[in-house]
Amino acid sequence: MDAEIISIGNEILCGKIIDTNANYIINKLEDINLYVRHVSAVGDDEKELIDLLKAAFERSRVIITTGGLGPTEDDITFQSIARAFNLKLVKYQEAEEHMIKILNRIRVDISESNFKQAYLPEGSFCILNSYGTAPAMILEKDSRVIVALPGVPLEMKNLMTDKIIPFLQQRFPAVQNKQSRIIRISGLGESTVNDKIKDFIYENKHLNIGIYASPEDIQIQLNAIGKTSRESITILDKATEQLKDILGDYIFGFNQQSLEEIIGIMLKEKGLTLAVAESCTGGMLGEIITSIPGSSDYFKGGIISYDGEIKEKLLRVPRETMIKYGQVSEQVARAMAQGVRKQCLSDIGISITGIAGPGGGSPAKPVGLVYIALADERQTIVQEHQLRKDRHTIRLRSARRALNILRLHLINRIKE
Repeated sequence: MDAEIISIGNEILCGKIIDTNANYIINKLEDINLYVRHVSAVGDDEKELIDLLKAAFERSRVIITTGGLGPTEDDITFQSIARAFNLKLVKYQEAEEHMIKILNRIRVDISESNFKQAYLPEGSFCILNSYGTAPAMILEKDSRVIVALPGVPLEMKNLMTDKIIPFLQQRFPAVQNKQSRIIRISGLGESTVNDKIKDFIYENKHLNIGIYASPEDIQIQLNAIGKTSRESITILDKATEQLKDILGDYIFGFNQQSLEEIIGIMLKEKGLTLAVAESCTGGMLGEIITSIPGSSDYFKGGIISYDGEIKEKLLRVPRETMIKYGQVSEQVARAMAQGVRKQCLSDIGISITGIAGPGGGSPAKPVGLVYIALADERQTIVQEHQLRKDRHTIRLRSARRALNILRLHLINRIKE
């Protein structure tokens, strides 16, 4: 079933804000088997908005607008919807009372323009907004559904989740039979994942399958449609087992699980602690690890050893090693991992040293050369990586590759 999103506001077209609302709505609609075929942005121009609404009405079953519901002159969504479909604007008493209550509670003077928000297209269903004064609305017309939501992300998300999705599920019962699952992968590139699962894709044409890449993490999204939710879940379970057989330990999690979250669980299960020594990543690895609540249970700390003197004094990296091999080297990465493990009294130490660019490279050691080491009580392993793209991406990929090295190391420990 086709859906359409219209984002409204000059600030979007001027680049003053990034329209994250459309992405959020797309994901929510896909969860219930409504697929967005068109996404548009329009400024605060009534004629253009009316023309866009009419065009959307011709091609889409569900139309969702965001923005333009405030009290100012450039907030034109309700009046544009009314004029596009030859409807009157009607005062909704509950919307006015809600607006007065909110403004009195926060001690804001009520002006005449505030009452504009209480006038909605006739025949629409008014939805009060728990986080703001502007109501949302649902209008059903000629088997179409038109939804108008505030542009403020917090308000939009609350209304979309609590009101709009339940309404659409009730209005279109068939959309409830879709179930989705994300298979999360680390350690393989997008093209390699595609090559490994191309036979799986061919054999499962009844599934809607997508492969999506972000730095160092690949997602396979599976969408199954059955006669019931249980049937859809059964289809997903079977497909997931097939992918486990194909990809093995490259799969680190499902749905919204992150690599850092999985690693935290594994460290807790083994009762192990971790410390990190970072050079080119400048604390990025430690930041990722500590983004997980409860990481203090297993993360001892980190040392950002950007300068050679810090490597020597805090990590006990021998000066002669740095002189002989250079700070970006297998030998220095090894000494950093061993040093941070000892200095922080942790079970595992991880280090990263490299050349993030854009300058500083040479033919022997080009930009993107990174060494990652892991040390525990039994061994120290070092991996060399040649990464590409800009400075931020090289740093992020270095940190995330270090996490995956740790994950695979922990898997081996668990198997022992």
